[in-house]
Amino acid sequence: MKIYEATEKKELSIGQSLYSSCAFFVDYSLLLDANMQNRIKEYNYCKTFSCPPFPSLNDTPYNIVSEFMIIEQEYNSCMQTKQKESNNGIN
Repeated sequence: MKIYEATEKKELSIGQSLYSSCAFFVDYSLLLDANMQNRIKEYNYCKTFSCPPFPSLNDTPYNIVSEFMIIEQEYNSCMQTKQKESNNGIN
């Protein structure tokens, strides 16, 4: 229940709460989907080199835009958590 409450209070992102609670109902190895790992690599490449995955937003499939947005949200959430921990002297 604490994970749910933390998510509701916005202390944890949806991704963080799913990861924290998935041990109760799924094998972690099932989360390591090769296609999604490739999508994360594609996202990192596009972000690092400032190049879109397709020539235009209209040409980009909806699922790629959606997945990139989720990856960006989780990345930002992790960076905020890391920043809070370093500001509190927790390393």
